[in-house]
Amino acid sequence: MNVRTQVFGQGRFSGYLTLALIAFVAAFFLLPTAKMVNNLYYAALALPTFAGLWVLRDRLPPLGWPVACWVLLLLWSLAVGVSDGGGQYVKHVLYVALFLVAASRLVSPDFFRSELFARGLFWVLILYVTGSAIVYWITGRYAVGERVIWLPSRMSGPIYTSMWISCCFALAMPYWITGRRWLEMGAALALALFCVSFVLQSRTGLVGLVVVMGLALLWSLRTGGRLLFSLLGLLAVVAAGVLIVWWLFPEYYTLVFGRGDTGRFDLWRIMLGEWNNCGVLTGCGVEFHTTATINNGERIQHPHNIFIAFGVYNGLPALLLFLAISLLALAKAWKFRDPWGLYLCSALACLNFDGSQLIGNPDELWVLVLLPLALLENPSQRPAVATR
Repeated sequence: MNVRTQVFGQGRFSGYLTLALIAFVAAFFLLPTAKMVNNLYYAALALPTFAGLWVLRDRLPPLGWPVACWVLLLLWSLAVGVSDGGGQYVKHVLYVALFLVAASRLVSPDFFRSELFARGLFWVLILYVTGSAIVYWITGRYAVGERVIWLPSRMSGPIYTSMWISCCFALAMPYWITGRRWLEMGAALALALFCVSFVLQSRTGLVGLVVVMGLALLWSLRTGGRLLFSLLGLLAVVAAGVLIVWWLFPEYYTLVFGRGDTGRFDLWRIMLGEWNNCGVLTGCGVEFHTTATINNGERIQHPHNIFIAFGVYNGLPALLLFLAISLLALAKAWKFRDPWGLYLCSALACLNFDGSQLIGNPDELWVLVLLPLALLENPSQRPAVATR
């Protein structure tokens, strides 16, 4: 199936929305500000989706369990947001709803399940990070070995960028394995480790890569044979390279692992206590900011955990509904062997250590969580990757 058929196979309007969604994803490493990305989403995707709801009403999702959970989650969050005095929250819920409808029903899913998209997205992201780092080193903005804490485009922070690298690696990995592209996969893993651990110096991204490779090994144990030996050989080569680097440059270990837990456990304890004080059922409201501090007076910006964030800001029902949505999506991914399930697994594993409110203006969490959740609900007539 060629790219034109993948994009426009379900009609011109669906093809347009597919291109708009591709542009929205690309905007995170092409456009420099959040406002520009937001405006692109509003004009190119949200408004056409809203206008096309009546035209494509026959393609709206039936009321199954995932849709019911999303409707309940958005309604509950809307009630919490409005009661907390956040009138802008109505707009946020509408934006999320339109994105979910567009990505889960109106866009053509075939291109997003293609090998071209998966491998291309990973390599473009790696080029974005390594290219930015090289330019910074040449211009002197950052020294070689110094943590790059500000990339030039919307995907600017080191932690979320490292998460995205692990997610994109997860998305492309099944295609590398089924195509027996071991050299490309080894190079991809080595470059991902380089970007995550040396350029961005983010342990959160390393968690995602460990989870992805762990799942790959578990799958190879289930299938056995050549796949297991190929993965073990690839990991042995990459591990040997990492050990050599650590031996030659012992300070490299300190760069990544010498910062302790940065107060995560104290932070979670404080935020769970705030949630309990506010009320487990309703949470503290979407405008809540704790006055507690950690690490000798450092302010807590957000819970640094997407699940705790749901509880603190939206209450227990929102957390339970989000867990149900995630489990249903992962079950569907397993059933159809859809690589977006691996992408989602990596994102959720990483967001255990750094994540905030999911419902809001377009941000990094949309491409990390909302995008895979929506695409996994987009119907397809075939498994995304042939199994062997």
